[in-house]
Amino acid sequence: MESSRHQSRRKSGREKGAAGDTKPGDAASKSDRTAAGPGCLYVVATPIGNLGDFSERARSTLADVAIIACEDTRVSGVLLTRFGIATPTVPYHEHNAEKMRPQLLARLNGGDAVALISDAGTPLISDPGYKLV
Repeated sequence: MESSRHQSRRKSGREKGAAGDTKPGDAASKSDRTAAGPGCLYVVATPIGNLGDFSERARSTLADVAIIACEDTRVSGVLLTRFGIATPTVPYHEHNAEKMRPQLLARLNGGDAVALISDAGTPLISDPGYKLV
């Protein structure tokens, strides 16, 4: 028996492989991920110390989203440059979260795919990302 979560996903057409389902890493273009409608927030873990731990799926997601919200764009920039990821970034940290959160939510509500990353590890552990999620 399927859970109600999986049933509701099917009802909304968001089942894996459903028509119109675009996830980072799929063949759909970046412009397809910015069409009007609900966007998607990707919470992406970054390496804690060894850049070799950065998964292909994480790299693909960051390359394919419309924008990346970073704890510190300078720190994240080193990682993104290392892997050839040219997606635009915006700072999102404890000092600007109140200002940036509405802007990020507007992007999501407008249909953009947005990634949230921290300097190292998984966002939400000790940063302001939990309020966005």
